[in-house]
Amino acid sequence: MRTCLTLWAAMLLAVVSAVPVWATTRYVSATGGGQYTLPSQAEAAAVSGDTILIGLGTYTESSGITTSKRLNWIGAGWDQTIITASSQWNINSAASKGTTIEGLRWESNFFPININSSADSITIRRCIMRATGSTPVISLQGGRLYMEDGIITLTTSQVAVNITTAGSALLLRNVVLAPAVNGASVAINAVAGIGTIELYNCVFLNFQNVFNVATGAQPVIAINNVFYDWNASPAFGTFPPASTFDYNASSGPAVPGTNGVVIAGNPFVNYDGTANYVIGTSDLHLIGGSNLINTGNPGLTDIDGSRSDFGVYGGPRALVDNGVPNYPWAVNIQLSPNVVGQGTPVNATAIGRVGPQY
Repeated sequence: MRTCLTLWAAMLLAVVSAVPVWATTRYVSATGGGQYTLPSQAEAAAVSGDTILIGLGTYTESSGITTSKRLNWIGAGWDQTIITASSQWNINSAASKGTTIEGLRWESNFFPININSSADSITIRRCIMRATGSTPVISLQGGRLYMEDGIITLTTSQVAVNITTAGSALLLRNVVLAPAVNGASVAINAVAGIGTIELYNCVFLNFQNVFNVATGAQPVIAINNVFYDWNASPAFGTFPPASTFDYNASSGPAVPGTNGVVIAGNPFVNYDGTANYVIGTSDLHLIGGSNLINTGNPGLTDIDGSRSDFGVYGGPRALVDNGVPNYPWAVNIQLSPNVVGQGTPVNATAIGRVGPQY
């Protein structure tokens, strides 16, 4: 018993010793209540392993953010934490491996997100990524990108995701890809030699072609996706012949693969094909009676345990409205009584939010 306890204590010490003691939580506040008033200031001070919490407000970066550190970025939700910039969020180093970005809205007019060839295993969760200029939203130049519960939108006719380097891989789950203007020709563009592109419970709106993926790439895997509001002369485009398409729905050309579903009428609670996708207005929940409800891949279940729906609110983990992160945020403070004078005792109640625990 003594030997076992000694061994257990040694193992525990080894685990504790492996935890970076320098990891710090850094606070960004638009009102000056935190340590920093801009996300870029927190990044400059941070070291790999730090968490950067970005509070409620709109932050204007004079250029962009470039980081070669592994950081955890957490906003208060894409409706509460908005960062605008004139350039990209550039994740550009092998030391950035494992970076996570969660619960915010980032928009810029030059490659909102650029992942360099030496970065890997980057996760974007519950975010809006929006391009306001004539570039793709995501430029993937290597490594693996995982994005779930998010929106990729653009205001020009560029592609949504541009994969330019062999060895890159992409997984999108419960993600909306939607240009806000007509004329976007391709959703995902990729060169030969890339890894697998996986798409689960995504919604593609207002494209002419979904794929321009070199046939020398690894297969595309697409399950439970919705393809709606096509542009003129629509097609699924080019992709490797070994790709797997199963249980996908389309309002235009027939879906390749097996178990394709024809969309019967507008399936969404609020989507106007003339106005296209509008942040905060479009509602991509499925309307009652839609033939996309409980008809998805039978191997996937919804959060209520029923057979999966198609689209971003189907599947084991549905899209989280407003991108609420897995972190408790106070978004409002109520004072009682409402009218107070100097020295008057008050009760302050915080109204908060926290997202799903994953």
